[in-house]
Amino acid sequence: MPVYTARRRRGAIQALLKKVDFDEGAPSTVTERTRRLPSSTLADQAQAALAARFDPASGRLTAPSPVAALLFLLDRAREGNDAAQRLAVAALRRTSGDEQPRLRDAAAEAAVHVEALEVAPSEGLEKTARAAVDAALSAFGWTGGEGGEQESIQVEGLMIATLARASVVLDAPGYREAASHAGARALDRRMDATSGALPRADGEEPEPAGVVDDALLVRGLLELLAATGEKGWLHEAVQLQGLQDERFGPTAGQDGSDGDFVSGYGVAALNLIELARLMADGAYRERAEDVLAAFADDVAKAPLSHLTLLRAALGVDRPSLPG
Repeated sequence: MPVYTARRRRGAIQALLKKVDFDEGAPSTVTERTRRLPSSTLADQAQAALAARFDPASGRLTAPSPVAALLFLLDRAREGNDAAQRLAVAALRRTSGDEQPRLRDAAAEAAVHVEALEVAPSEGLEKTARAAVDAALSAFGWTGGEGGEQESIQVEGLMIATLARASVVLDAPGYREAASHAGARALDRRMDATSGALPRADGEEPEPAGVVDDALLVRGLLELLAATGEKGWLHEAVQLQGLQDERFGPTAGQDGSDGDFVSGYGVAALNLIELARLMADGAYRERAEDVLAAFADDVAKAPLSHLTLLRAALGVDRPSLPG
């Protein structure tokens, strides 16, 4: 089976971006970090707390957001943390094939299985990851090439990202085609062509999308860039990220927690970190730091409720970032 690695993915995208005409300017230089960010030691504490909440008998991991917990553990596994890998793989759960999960649950289940296969390749995980992706496609109604009408942009963005990633991890071009089709459709459904605001599709009347909706769609666009090599997805991601920064800049009193899903601000910070790497532009890193600094106290007080932001804090602290 193909082995998908972050290094291989990043190298392919960097080769592509050498051909992209961006007015990037010189990478910014950071002389001293002045923003207060969540401490990296919180990650060890959070992992220990998750290990204590895992029941080996049932395979159940009790956490405020199980999907955020699994993605956090898989990120740590990707960096070589064997204990995190063992815990994440042991806690993976598949819903019964007789059940019809909510779209959000189906997309989240597919996402964690695909990422688990990426960090711990095995025949068993390959089989369950493919089954999870296919089940999510069926739940969305995308197996016939046409998307369902009731999924929210929030869930759609996660599913686009998962399909794009799965197309590489599982060497499945059909998933890439489905992701591209869904990505184009999501962008076409923008409520306001001037502002680029995205509509929700889960209610009778469309409403402006929130931070998690925009952030997960940007994540989907970045994964489409990696899967297809088509630079148009990057242009769309850059545009939408800029609009999101204008509409949802973090201010006092906002909620950066995962809730029972993932933090929109956490995903936004992860996207900014990815854009900083892809475009060698330190301004994206600074914006990620602004987001993390805004929620640093909340992360420190309740790390298990802010695992997506904690993932971003670990990412922004890595020396490979420009600036």
